[in-house]
Amino acid sequence: MLTLTQIVNSRKKGSPKLDDSDLRKLPYLNALIYCRLSTPGQIKNSLESMREIGHLVKLAKADGYRTNITPEEIEKWMVSISTGVGYIGVISEGEVTVDVRDLGLSGRLSGDDRPGIAEMQKKISDGKIGAVYLAEGVSRLSRDKDRILPYQLLKLLKAHKVRIRTSDGVWNPAIDLDWDYLAGEFEDAIGELKVLHKRMYHRKAQKAGRGEYVGEPIPAGLFLPVIGNKSNGAYKYGKMEPYPPHASVVQLIFEKFVLHDGSPIKTKQSLPDLVFPSFPPELNYMTRLTALRSCRQGVDGYIITPTLIQNLCSNLKQAGIWKWGEQEPILKNHTAVVGEQLFSQAYNLATSKCKKRGKAAYFDPMEWGGLLWCLNGKSPYLVSSHGAEDRYVCDREYHQGDASICFDIAGRFLNEPLTSTVLDQLNFEPLLESVLGKLENEAKNCELEGKLRSRRIKKAEAELRTWQDLLPCCKDSETGEVDKEKERFYWEKIRSVQQKLKEIEIEPLSKAVLTPVDFVTVKKFLSGIKRDWGKYPINVRNRLLKLFIDKVELRGSYEIYATIYWKTGLQNQIKIHRPHFKSARDKRWTVDEDCKLRKLFSDTPVEDVVGAFCNRSWGSITCRAFRLGIKRVRQYHYSGKWREWTQIEDDELKIQYESGLSLAKISANLNRSIDSIENRVSLKGLVRPVSLKKRIIPIKWENHDFNTYHQSLSGI
Repeated sequence: MLTLTQIVNSRKKGSPKLDDSDLRKLPYLNALIYCRLSTPGQIKNSLESMREIGHLVKLAKADGYRTNITPEEIEKWMVSISTGVGYIGVISEGEVTVDVRDLGLSGRLSGDDRPGIAEMQKKISDGKIGAVYLAEGVSRLSRDKDRILPYQLLKLLKAHKVRIRTSDGVWNPAIDLDWDYLAGEFEDAIGELKVLHKRMYHRKAQKAGRGEYVGEPIPAGLFLPVIGNKSNGAYKYGKMEPYPPHASVVQLIFEKFVLHDGSPIKTKQSLPDLVFPSFPPELNYMTRLTALRSCRQGVDGYIITPTLIQNLCSNLKQAGIWKWGEQEPILKNHTAVVGEQLFSQAYNLATSKCKKRGKAAYFDPMEWGGLLWCLNGKSPYLVSSHGAEDRYVCDREYHQGDASICFDIAGRFLNEPLTSTVLDQLNFEPLLESVLGKLENEAKNCELEGKLRSRRIKKAEAELRTWQDLLPCCKDSETGEVDKEKERFYWEKIRSVQQKLKEIEIEPLSKAVLTPVDFVTVKKFLSGIKRDWGKYPINVRNRLLKLFIDKVELRGSYEIYATIYWKTGLQNQIKIHRPHFKSARDKRWTVDEDCKLRKLFSDTPVEDVVGAFCNRSWGSITCRAFRLGIKRVRQYHYSGKWREWTQIEDDELKIQYESGLSLAKISANLNRSIDSIENRVSLKGLVRPVSLKKRIIPIKWENHDFNTYHQSLSGI
């Protein structure tokens, strides 16, 4: 056992402080040999940088790390990788790990995009790595121009006293001078990258000024011919040329795009099975140069999407025009894929500006927003809710050009059946007294416990003051002598009361979550939740439903089968009968109707035009003609036999108009033109009866597998 003097002397010595030589000492924990080259071209051409990894293994062994990995083995591995035969991965044995998973990845990428650097950070944090071996300094770790990753690494290395080892020496960020040196190395690497980019930009600009390839993706319909090889074996490319198998597809896309008035979705729907064929083996290099590499690939080739169609029709390279950066465009730089007239039509449609959008307005989420899933398509899709129109829509595959709109349904056709089913199950009456009554009693007991505790504290504090006031009595006022026995007794009492106070203060005390007033509000809310549901704001209703419901799966369109999944594991199935009607999208004008309208509208009599389009009014026809830019030839017919409207015709017009007949039929019955009928209706102030206006269709649904929700809560 140490004496008091020995304890004091041992504390004076303190813990030994490491000097700079100790912080640079190797070996320390395990060693990680890290290698990164920025591009696949560097892997192939920078063979000496690859062989440097073998030298680092030799250096780690010389520093005292024990491993059976040999430098010759690593050099052979690196040569096989550079020739495209070997695998890129990790080798670990003994106290040394060689990680080359970041070969071909840019130093500007974050740690999340580089598996090697991410694993290094994790192992350093876990205390498994004590030294990082690098071939060419810290520039191999990062060239992040935002300086986020470099300083994250420096802080991590400093916190764990990890050494940086290169052929030039050993550095440790935990040493101030080494921190400054390594930070400077990172800054130099970033500066080199900026200079390189600046120099490369000028080179690219000069090359682009001649209309030559400078590294950008090649649009569909074109390819780069190989005209030779560079000194390092890389391909030397010429100017772009049309690639016939893809050019024919592009030509068809442009024609359909113009035919459908610049709608990429309709264009895609008119070409459902069309794809860009895959490149043959002799053009395998185009798989990494083509812009199609970002598209999904099917069995037969690259899948066409509406976004691809829109981009194709606005790409100047399709017309043989070359434009790079801020330089002036070069006309007829290469052979055009499509003709000038067709390209101009498609380009104007693709780049035409729509009506300027106003500021976005906020709408509360719909009652079942975020809970509905459509299972009609290839995979489940979350149904979008449009609060402004009060509609639920599933159109994901429509916008992708893969299928028509799954369903577009008014909110009430789903809100009423689903909400009614849920509210019928939320019967909280049996729980109000049993559960809430118990909680209310616990809250009252907690309040009483708090009052009793407060009384005990006040009583102990009063007792403490009493004993403290008696302390002066221990000293005789005349002689000044202190009664040691009495003073010791008083202090024992004081310490005892102080200890008692501490014990009372640290005693756990239950906290009341709700006050008695809150229980009254909760009871009132739960008992009237079904009655007052419509009075709550929509966002409150949505939040309440999400407390109980996990999701709702929808199948079908007019006969909708809805499966409600409760968070308790129960399920409800509902069959909703949706009335058949023609939606606004179903009433859209087709290509055949547009062609017919172009032929008839200019000089055909109104009655014949209306008769040629079933279920379309004259107003709808004139609006469509205006959208298509078709003008009607003004015709003047004056026979000198103008007929005045008679009372009999007025009475007949009133009867037929109020009965709901169309203007075309009234015109035929009265032998008057539609314009004459419209003018007379306006002059007489005739109005269609309310009964003919849009009526609200009742909703019908059936419940299946009905389970009461409150039964699952009975055990609470």
